[in-house]
This record gives sequence, C-alpha cells and structure tokens, in this order.
Amino acid sequence: MIFAFIVRFPFDYFLFDIVQSFAVQIAILYLIAAVLASLWKKWWWAGSSIASSLIVATLFGHWFWQSYPSTPSKATPFKVAHFNVWKKTTQHEEVIRVAKSTQADVISFEELNDRWWEALQKGLEAQYPHWHVTTRDDNFGIAVFSKYPLKNAGLKYFSDVPSIIANIQMPFGEVHWVSSHVLPPKSAEWYRKRNADLNDIAAYMATKKGYKLAVGDYNTVSWAPVIRKFKKTANLQDTRKKFSPSWPTYNRLLGIPIDHIFHSPSLQCVSFATTEKTASDHWGIVATFVPLK
Repeated sequence: MIFAFIVRFPFDYFLFDIVQSFAVQIAILYLIAAVLASLWKKWWWAGSSIASSLIVATLFGHWFWQSYPSTPSKATPFKVAHFNVWKKTTQHEEVIRVAKSTQADVISFEELNDRWWEALQKGLEAQYPHWHVTTRDDNFGIAVFSKYPLKNAGLKYFSDVPSIIANIQMPFGEVHWVSSHVLPPKSAEWYRKRNADLNDIAAYMATKKGYKLAVGDYNTVSWAPVIRKFKKTANLQDTRKKFSPSWPTYNRLLGIPIDHIFHSPSLQCVSFATTEKTASDHWGIVATFVPLK
C-alpha cells in the first residue's frame, strides 16, 4: 500500500514521474493480485490490494463517468489532429493517408526531418495550403498544416526545443495556437527542462484571450502533476475523457496517453479519438470542437 501512495503522490523526481505514468497498469496489477490472494484465502492481502488499486485509480477515475456533449444543431464543428510520425520511419504515404482520413481542419506533425517534410508537403499541400515548419536532424522538428490562414506564425523557444505559435483565422474567429514537442523525462535534467517548458507554455497561453488550442507530445500523462498545473495556469481543458493511450503502438499493454490537445472553455470538445495505427510508435489523435461564443 505504501507503493500505491507513492504512485498517487509521487516525489518530484523523474523516476517517480515515469512510474506514475503507468498508473492504469499498476491499478490493474493490484486487482489481479487481489483476485489471486482471494483464491488463496489471503484476505488481508486481498483487501490491501483492492485498497491500493483504488488509491491509484483516483488519478484517472473521473474518466469512468465523463462523456462528450452532443453537437449543437446549428453549430459548425471543426477538427484538430496531431501526429508524431517517428522520424526514422519511411512509410510517409501511410501517415498521409491516415492524416487525410481524419478530415481535420488543422494538423500538427512532430519529429520531422527534411525527408518527412518533403513528403508531407507534397501529400497535403492541395488540401492544406497554409503551413509553418521547422525541420531538424534530432526528434524535435515540427510542423502545422491548416486549411485556414495562419497569422503571425513563427517559432517560439520555451526551452531548448521549438514550438510553433500562430493565430489561425477560422471562419468563426481567431484561434491562438501553440504546438510543442517537449523533452522526455529520461534524466533528472530533462525532467526539469520538460516541466519548465510546460510551465512556460502554460504561462504564455494564459496571456491569450478568446479561443485557444495547445497541442503536442508532452511526454507526460494526463494525470501528472505538471499537467494538472498546466491546465490550471493556462485555463485550458483536456479533450481526453477516457483512457486513450497514444504511445507505444508496439505494446498496447504498456500504452499511456502522452499526446494531448487542450482547449479553452470557449471551445467545446464534442469528440476525441485515436487514429488507426501507422508505422509510427505513436497513435495519432483527433478532436472535434464547436465554438461557444
């Protein structure tokens, strides 16, 4: 049970952050342990395992009763999609096909090098004539494709890696956009940089008024303390209302939700889903919105 409390209330260190990312799997393992203990009539262990599972489940239990509202009859919905393409793969056409199938109005792509950018531009420019991109040889190249004009589009470095900021000229008004791929917490230093990056992105979005979208691979899960702080600081809401893992595609049992789309209260999210699997190690994600004012 001590371990369950550590998962629920982790210390501010990268190893505890990584462990908490697998809270769903840990809660399930506790339930399995409870069943086995019951079969062996080890009632204390069974009760302790159930209690531990419930403690961990408080991180994500709200997903069990959340639902999406229906789309208002007179509303004109729009879609936003996000893909981490996994730079080393070469199945460009597969990702492009899935991206088009989302029928999204705006699409974020991450882990872009020159090869990926050339393929995406060729495959998407007819439907998405507006874009902004920076390619890199590491994993932090990034792009946004839009059916609508991007005003004041540019790069902003909240830390060592770039984010794209823009004002998307949607038919109903201007949407403040930021898409980011922050560092993974594979060391204490990168953990601190990731958190600082997310804190700075949240502070930046807090200065914006009206419609807002923050999108990207944040390399942390929806229930992480840094994400809870992010949403509060930026006054943004999560599009995810159920457990929808986005990584890794090669092991569904270890799936965790690290790709995100956050939105301002002035945008109502009416659906969220992961896309079909591609050659990437991430599933794409897509959300549908309607403006409220």
